Amino acid sequence: MFFLSWKQLMARKKQNLLILLGISFGTLLFVSISGVQLGMRRYIANQLLNNTAHILIKGEEKKVKADEVTEAFYPSNFVHWINNPSGLRENVKLENYSGWYSKLNQDSRVLGFSPRMAAHVVLNSGKFSTAVNLVGTIPEKQVKISSIEDYMKEGSFIGLRGSNTIVIGTGVADDLGLKTGQYVNVSSGLKEGPKSFKIAGIFQFGNQQIDRSLAFASLTDVQILTKSPGRVSEIAVALYDIDQAQRLADEWQILTHDKVEDWQEANASFMEMIKIQDFTRYFITISILLVASFGIYNVLSIMINQKKKEIAILRAIGYGPRRILELVLYQGLLLGVSGGILGMILGYLLCKYVESINLNFDIGNVNHLLISYDLSIYVTAFIVAIISSIISSYIPAKAASKMTPMDIIRAE
Repeated sequence: MFFLSWKQLMARKKQNLLILLGISFGTLLFVSISGVQLGMRRYIANQLLNNTAHILIKGEEKKVKADEVTEAFYPSNFVHWINNPSGLRENVKLENYSGWYSKLNQDSRVLGFSPRMAAHVVLNSGKFSTAVNLVGTIPEKQVKISSIEDYMKEGSFIGLRGSNTIVIGTGVADDLGLKTGQYVNVSSGLKEGPKSFKIAGIFQFGNQQIDRSLAFASLTDVQILTKSPGRVSEIAVALYDIDQAQRLADEWQILTHDKVEDWQEANASFMEMIKIQDFTRYFITISILLVASFGIYNVLSIMINQKKKEIAILRAIGYGPRRILELVLYQGLLLGVSGGILGMILGYLLCKYVESINLNFDIGNVNHLLISYDLSIYVTAFIVAIISSIISSYIPAKAASKMTPMDIIRAE
């Protein structure tokens, strides 16, 4: 049956070649677009996770409420506030850091975690100054849960082990004219005045807003700078399986008053962009394969009309309707398999070429587009090519299987 299907396909080489190229082009397009989109998605996700985490456990913000103030200070009098009391009641902090420390250490799903404390400070060098968000962390733990070392332009993030050391972004370094090994004054707004910090390294995430507004120091130094010893405002958690982040965040939220947020919730706008990209990618690919499917349908329909005599002979010598159905389906399947394999090979080669193009930027030691070669991309492309080919060849195959020798003779 396979031999007969192959012989009939080879009888119409030009038409079948065009259909083969159509399927290959659809598969190529899916592989290349998916490779670029998933590669950039992974790159952006890594950047986001450097600034957040798989799961971020934060202290709950306790805000002043007018009705609570009224009840506390004027329980028996009616008070009308011209300006309602507002603002935070106290600095944000975790209620039970030691409890979280014990739980996270014992959870086999947790790869690592890093306690952190953020503070708004002003960096000053000479007559120039800039405001940044200073994140206090434990460098060994932060390196374990993120890929920040890959984005270091100068120095090392582990250099924060030293006392009064700081890691700044390239934007901050350019604004203040600083380099690794130099000193910068850090002021938290307290009366004691600024403290001098040595620059242990300079990072570049590629996002100008982050590179000009973020800095890192050791957790102890930030606690001393803000006069809040022992205080931790958040814990960044990394998991072995990032796909479990949402489920674990929901599970942990039940156990605490602290805010437990997974990375997808923290970056909702990014996830919406991903959905749009996926819709666009599948829409383009399905549209092209739909056109190729109509081509398969037309070629097989014409072939059946031209091969009625051969079908009549096959039926006369004992080929039943099922065998005729298989004969035509094999031809569609051959086109689908051949087109899918060719499209995957061409898509892989195109991705390799695109990845080799130097785009003249340097972000985290990367100067080209990041391409994903995930096996699921190629499996999905191949399956879609085969399914579209089988569906488009089933209708003419079904019509051919219903033909009888007498019907064919009468028609002729």
